[in-house]
Amino acid sequence: MLINSGIDPRFLPSLPSPPHDTSEGSLLNQTVEIPASDQHIPARDQHIPTLDQLIHAPGLSTALDQNTPTLISTCEQNNSIRVVEQEIQEPNHGINISSVTLDQDMPSLGGGISALDTDNMPPLDLDAIFEIWDNDMLPPPMMNQSTDTEHALTLQIANNAMEELMKLLSMNEPFWFKSIHDGKFIFQREIYQKEYPRSNFLRGPVRIESSKDLREVNMNGAHLVEMFLNSEKWVDLFPTIVKRAQTIQEHESGLPGNRDGALQLMNAEIHTLSHLVPTREFVFLRYCKQIVAGAWVIGDVSVDSSKCKITPQAWRLPSGCLIQEMTPGLCSVSWVERVEVIENIQSRQIYKDVVGNHAYGAERWVSTLQRMCERFACALVETIPTCEAGRVIRSIEGRRSILQLAHRMVRTFCGTLDMKGGDTNFQNLTKINKGGVKVSVRVNTTEPGAPKGMILGAATTFRLPFSPQNVFDFLIDNKERPKWDVLFCGNEGHDIQRISTGTNPGNYISIVRPFIPGENSMMILQESYADALGSMLVYAPFDMDTISFAMKGKDTSLMPILPSGLTISPNVQSNVPEGQIDKSTGSLVTLMFQLLASSPSRVGMVDNEFVGLVKSLVTSTVEKIKVALNTPV
Repeated sequence: MLINSGIDPRFLPSLPSPPHDTSEGSLLNQTVEIPASDQHIPARDQHIPTLDQLIHAPGLSTALDQNTPTLISTCEQNNSIRVVEQEIQEPNHGINISSVTLDQDMPSLGGGISALDTDNMPPLDLDAIFEIWDNDMLPPPMMNQSTDTEHALTLQIANNAMEELMKLLSMNEPFWFKSIHDGKFIFQREIYQKEYPRSNFLRGPVRIESSKDLREVNMNGAHLVEMFLNSEKWVDLFPTIVKRAQTIQEHESGLPGNRDGALQLMNAEIHTLSHLVPTREFVFLRYCKQIVAGAWVIGDVSVDSSKCKITPQAWRLPSGCLIQEMTPGLCSVSWVERVEVIENIQSRQIYKDVVGNHAYGAERWVSTLQRMCERFACALVETIPTCEAGRVIRSIEGRRSILQLAHRMVRTFCGTLDMKGGDTNFQNLTKINKGGVKVSVRVNTTEPGAPKGMILGAATTFRLPFSPQNVFDFLIDNKERPKWDVLFCGNEGHDIQRISTGTNPGNYISIVRPFIPGENSMMILQESYADALGSMLVYAPFDMDTISFAMKGKDTSLMPILPSGLTISPNVQSNVPEGQIDKSTGSLVTLMFQLLASSPSRVGMVDNEFVGLVKSLVTSTVEKIKVALNTPV
């Protein structure tokens, strides 16, 4: 299925091939057969071809000008790829949480607080809020003496952080002012440091990232709070930011019904849109406070804890959001994000400016929240929308099943985009940098929902002299797709189903059927989104039986899926002063492929030529994209 670098179509998952008309109308009216319950169980027998099968395709070695590689056991001493490379954690240099306090003295918040920005947020009675706040802090609970001190200090850290966050959320001047260029909030670090001097938490030279933003989101406030306080749902809410999250300890569950006073010790790893940007791991306290009816603050602050042994490279200063219900199902969310980062833990130069301006800021958090809340709302409709009717999905259960499968596809793609080990079932990882392409080799033996065996991942980042929106429009265009996507074998494709996931016309899920002569079994499930900070296209091939199984409304949680995709970020000009409009000089595109290299029975076999094969797939795809856009290769 490669063109000049491709996979023979004969190696696609095969099904009986009924004749079909390649005209648009015929495809729309064609019935997708739903298999009987005893015919096909995709959770068990969804077929994903292995790379060692694919390399025997007659056209593949010719296209790549390669010979069929000889498999080499990973047990042999002369194997040039170390397949099993356990990651070694550095020893924990943090101290027990019982000895940690915030390095600051917090004044009383009873006076001197300016009003909220009434242009952007419904007003609150701040005097009443802070009166409630001063009288309603979490009291030290009655506990065993052995844990009383530690728990009391944990509460002190949470309360101090919440006070600081409340001030950052509620006040603009003198700590924040709006840029006259783009209207974004600019943090006055020098003024803030004078009022609240503090030493750095991390060793060595550091930089502090500070940002603030506000959006309206379509979700009930209490439901939103519950998602923040459930680590698994929090990842679902921010799949393109939060790679994984875990609640280590629940200190307080909060009041029933509103979760006021909930306090948790959490661990999370967050990432951005490229493998060239290091992930950030935090151990932090999350504290929920209901300040008035219909308004909550969710506050985070990093801590050192003996319960989670990591060496922090980034430290979360008091950060979080104010959630205020405006009308039923609609909330205003104001977000403050402040992080201390070790200066020498840098992204590659190609992404340095993107990271410094947008990658981990408040704008990204709230724009992602806004988009995901729209997606959840689209998933909860009780009938199939008129614009989607008359196509291949005939039931609301089938629609929800496809939405869930696509969500897991995106979450899986984002979770592996950093090409970093550490997952419970993906600890065996080898990373190779080959000609600008980063290749990972990992072994899956027990992870549900992923194919078993050795999985090759390959990623690269490249520049294009076009706006992110223009690049995105090109990539999602089915008429342009055969110019670069090997799955289309040089043929156009057609959406046989499209599901809107938001107000942006580029935010949707689609089931695409390529017009491949004599090939009717392969379908492509894909999801795309776009916002001001970037965009993404994620896709995975499926056989017809598997897609039909999902469209029947069946459980797809164990269905093997191996997504590939592209992310697009603005290539921001260097040295743009904070508060001025960023001058984009084009786009940064990250492309990642994932392929099954071998089945479980041959999991110990890999070869450098396999790596060369997947590298050729990546580089040829990049070249095709550039040629299609008339860009020098």
